Amino acid sequence: TMTIANQPRILVVDDEPANRRLIKAILAPEGATLVAAADGAEALAVIAAGGIDLVLLDVMMPGIDGIEVCRRIR
Repeated sequence: TMTIANQPRILVVDDEPANRRLIKAILAPEGATLVAAADGAEALAVIAAGGIDLVLLDVMMPGIDGIEVCRRIR
């Protein structure tokens, strides 16, 4: 059994609320802690705060798109 301390923290980044809800509904029962961001700027702020193990990132978003977010993460 996983405890809160060793659950992976997954950041779900998508400008469509329905997509964020769907991904969370699929992954939450698997034991992951899910964090959501609605755009690239919010995603970068969450990543800067630390503690994210994996990012699921939409490519086509207004403002800072997924490609640019990925570039800045690297």
